[in-house]
Amino acid sequence: MLNIRQRQLNLYYCGYYYTGKIDSIEGPLLRNAYGKFQAAKGLKVDKIYGPKTEAMLIESAKELQRKLNAHGANLVVDGLIGAKTIAAIKAYQKVNGLIADGIAGSKTMAKLNKPATVTWDDVKYFKRSEFRCPCGKCNGYPVEPDMKMVQLMDKIRTVYGKPITITSGVRCQRYNDSLSGSVKTSAHVSGKAADFYILGQNDTAAGRNAVVKKAKSLGAKYSYANTPGMGNAVHVNI
Repeated sequence: MLNIRQRQLNLYYCGYYYTGKIDSIEGPLLRNAYGKFQAAKGLKVDKIYGPKTEAMLIESAKELQRKLNAHGANLVVDGLIGAKTIAAIKAYQKVNGLIADGIAGSKTMAKLNKPATVTWDDVKYFKRSEFRCPCGKCNGYPVEPDMKMVQLMDKIRTVYGKPITITSGVRCQRYNDSLSGSVKTSAHVSGKAADFYILGQNDTAAGRNAVVKKAKSLGAKYSYANTPGMGNAVHVNI
């Protein structure tokens, strides 16, 4: 069974059933939290942490992790609320205008339970035109910018709080193939990549490396910088 500390973490951050300290003590507050959780999940309310309560608690935490992943997080779905899951909750809350306390309470869950489909009306910092192919020979949008990639850019912009210039977004195949060092299967061709410059951040190799690390923590499948031809831009793709 989960140890008491892990039970407290799951019950605190996954629904705020437990409201006490994370102290590994099974006191009245924790037992009351068992009861609140059991009532919410349709279990027998006996305030005893048994196998059915544990199975439901782990599954509830897994479902939270899945929902966060659907919105751009990159969590291991293990049903254990820890530092990475709490950080993902806070990041999601910050991007969505919620109090970033790391607790997946009713307001956070209401947002998470909405379909993950995003439209340009949901994008805070960028416009579709910023991602268009610049070749002048196609219509600019041989494919649409992938909204998960645009969401990632919104998250990066939120974290750094500085203007971001998209230096390369969508590329038609002809334009992509004309660029030195670009591969035919570049994620830019499918609308799943962006190269960008952050004002005052991307001016040094160390600064760009920090952005790469942050982008990966925010859900980028791949990110790099400081390669020939990239200049002061950072690449991300999902």
